[in-house]
Amino acid sequence: MKLAWLIDTTTYIDQNMDDKDLFVVSLSTIINDKPYKDSEFESSKLFFDMLKENGNGAKTAQPTPQDFIETYEQIQEEGYTHVIAVHPSSSLSGTYASSLSTAQSFPMEIHVIDSGTGSFPQKELVEYGRKLYDEDYSFEEIVNKLEEVKHTSELYLLPRNLQQLKNSGRVSNSKYLLSSLLHIKLLLKLENSTIDLELKSRGNKKIEAYLITHIKEIIDKGVTNIGVLHAGNEQEAHVWKERILTLNKDVNVYVEPLVPVASVHTGYGTIGIGWIQTQ
Repeated sequence: MKLAWLIDTTTYIDQNMDDKDLFVVSLSTIINDKPYKDSEFESSKLFFDMLKENGNGAKTAQPTPQDFIETYEQIQEEGYTHVIAVHPSSSLSGTYASSLSTAQSFPMEIHVIDSGTGSFPQKELVEYGRKLYDEDYSFEEIVNKLEEVKHTSELYLLPRNLQQLKNSGRVSNSKYLLSSLLHIKLLLKLENSTIDLELKSRGNKKIEAYLITHIKEIIDKGVTNIGVLHAGNEQEAHVWKERILTLNKDVNVYVEPLVPVASVHTGYGTIGIGWIQTQ
């Protein structure tokens, strides 16, 4: 078995992520009616600067069918016999369906996973699968474990304001106006393929206390890797990192940029905190 991993840019890829056997299809961000492939931004800072200045009304676009065809063709030409593709929640993006449809045209053994999540938890799912491959698990065993573990992922989002959520249709005009007038803060949760309102509060104190309590619970249950994600406000992300480390100094806390598709829909200044339980 020669196994390839196919992901897209809803999975955050850092410089320390081994790119061996890893293939990436890019989503696009549309700012001021001009499309930019996520993979073409020279740095996350450049993207966040554009989002801050011109993000009002920004949109995203999934990869084209041709993007998937060309990537699967490349994987086949390089001699891979098996492929595991990991994509974001099918209820939020058509990327999974497009990848699945394309995969059916190729003779390789391919399994396409609807991760139900994105960003850091999605990256952790891929890294877990690659670890299993290095430990000589079979293709079927890896697929089964990933399909099981994906349901343990959680990703919390704390938007700085609701402007972009209103623009993208996630929040109604009336709720946006009421929240703005009363300074209501929201805590959103992406779990099992859906984004739900987890908590709302006047100010951040109640939300911060709620999250810290829950993070302590999941650390006690064995979660060792936690991602703190930011849409341009890295300093605030480091504050959250220190809060988490006061709970347990042995936990690995990674500060990373929030992926463009999530940043566009939740807006500049959003903080995300996520994990997946693989123990």
